[in-house]
Amino acid sequence: MVFFCCDGCGETFKKAKVDAHAAKCRECYAVSCVDCSQSFPGDDYRTHTSCISEAERYEKTIYRGNRKLDESGTGHRDQQQKAKKLSPQDAWNQTIEVAAETAPPSLKSYMDQLTMLENVPRKQKQFCNFTVNSLRLRGPHGEKVKGEIWVLLTKVREEEKKRREENDKNVQQKKPTSQKVEDVSDSSSESETKAVSESDNEHLNNKNDKRTATDLPSVKVVTKAMKKVLKKSSNKQLKFKSLRKQVQESLSFKADKDAKKEWKKLMQLCVDSNPNKMVMDGKTVALTK
Repeated sequence: MVFFCCDGCGETFKKAKVDAHAAKCRECYAVSCVDCSQSFPGDDYRTHTSCISEAERYEKTIYRGNRKLDESGTGHRDQQQKAKKLSPQDAWNQTIEVAAETAPPSLKSYMDQLTMLENVPRKQKQFCNFTVNSLRLRGPHGEKVKGEIWVLLTKVREEEKKRREENDKNVQQKKPTSQKVEDVSDSSSESETKAVSESDNEHLNNKNDKRTATDLPSVKVVTKAMKKVLKKSSNKQLKFKSLRKQVQESLSFKADKDAKKEWKKLMQLCVDSNPNKMVMDGKTVALTK
């Protein structure tokens, strides 16, 4: 709850007592918030509903919580700044203060007393029981006053809720659309990049497939690779199928189904064209020297 101090006489009082004090104090030209020391001339204090915490006030530079100061550093937050979400009880106390300012003369004294109390119940049954002892509302007259007070508080609460919803809606509508446009452009560019990369990969894969199917290496290159593989093997001999796979791996060629026949013919040609270096016995290829 916000407390104010008279700039003229220095007396401290709650927000609901500002008007009553200004009526009797001749030196009250403005009031200051006790927490943030912001001065409010005239009726400007009515807009000051929340303020900095005591920890932020006294710890100052060593405060480690979320600061509530505005850009000027005075501690008073502008209405357009996003305030911390109030607890249900704090919101109810604020509703009581607003209702006390707009209460009719017949309820004004009771509402002023409510603003001085803490932990006022938010439900009707508990509220009526609370006012019996706190405001001494008993008998038929007390029941009537309790009903009128509750109707006033309910009306103010609904108005406050509607006002907050409208403010949130206006804030959402005033947000710039540049962020949305940027997000759309980023997503489109990302999708385009992804599509291009996928098309490039597909093109490379098709190119590699085409190369393995038709662009086979020369006899000289394959013969040299066969000799290297056979020299590394035990007894310098391998099965024809195993030799073919190792030669393809050494040359980084991936053979598909169509290329297997071509590879077999090519390697058979290499063996036949080099009888002094390689010989084929059944399904085994061996080095002669």
